[in-house]
Amino acid sequence: MINKLSYIKCLFLSAILVVLLIGTVNSQGTDSKRTFTKSDKLYIGINLLPSMTNIDNKVFVSSAEPGLKGRNSLNFNLDFGYYFSKISGISIGAGYCSYSTELTMDSYSTKFQTIDSENETYEMQIKGTSIVENQKLSFFNIPICLNLRLPVGEKIGFFLTGGISLDIPVTKTFKAEGTFTYDGYYAVYPILFQDIPAYGFPSNLNTLTSGNLQIKNLNATFCASGGAYFNLNEKFQVVVGVSYNKSITSISAYTTDPDFRLTSKANELNSFMAGSKEVRLQSLGINIGLKYYFK
Repeated sequence: MINKLSYIKCLFLSAILVVLLIGTVNSQGTDSKRTFTKSDKLYIGINLLPSMTNIDNKVFVSSAEPGLKGRNSLNFNLDFGYYFSKISGISIGAGYCSYSTELTMDSYSTKFQTIDSENETYEMQIKGTSIVENQKLSFFNIPICLNLRLPVGEKIGFFLTGGISLDIPVTKTFKAEGTFTYDGYYAVYPILFQDIPAYGFPSNLNTLTSGNLQIKNLNATFCASGGAYFNLNEKFQVVVGVSYNKSITSISAYTTDPDFRLTSKANELNSFMAGSKEVRLQSLGINIGLKYYFK
């Protein structure tokens, strides 16, 4: 999934370069006679953004990274903008965005020294299989952007937008499950306790858990979009393009713990995010919008 997104990002950046070249050439041609009027300056718009989203957990609890599978989401925002000139302007908006990801790990193992109820030291040996976790996040966001538009005629042109989105978490949940076996090795005897659930050593125990993730109260995301616009009349304009978002810093509020374990006892299963060095959001999608220019 990450390689696929990288490939699509390269296409996205290439398309932007083509847009800039075409817009620069054509803006010197057919549109050179068009005047910049007051009606071109101030607008309000709405944007729908169907996107493929990822919550990228950089995990350190295992030598093997979990598999990552992005999910589709439908995001939207309202924006209010002002153009200083025929080409450049600024905008600020408010909207809602969601991200979801499925993380999978085929196998997991850990062992550590601990003490039982009778204060005897033993080695806990844990093995897990078929671990799956679904993470879902949503945010109220405030995008602040610089805007470029490159007219190629009276009715059509190209646009490019880039800036920072301030994201405040709304929902932050996870659900996880896996199958685990817990063995206890007492070196002093020596003896290995296996498949004794009453003493905390069950075998092939199917474990399910859910809860809230720890996310920073305010996050910053780089946001960009580019594409074409079409003037329906003097007031209304339709925009169609692609959009890309990525966290500037980690969104996780968990404290890094080098001794973190996915599980340390029966019926316990922690989130991958709690054992991640950093967590970043990423989305790539389509931008469909409608703008109204004030007279």
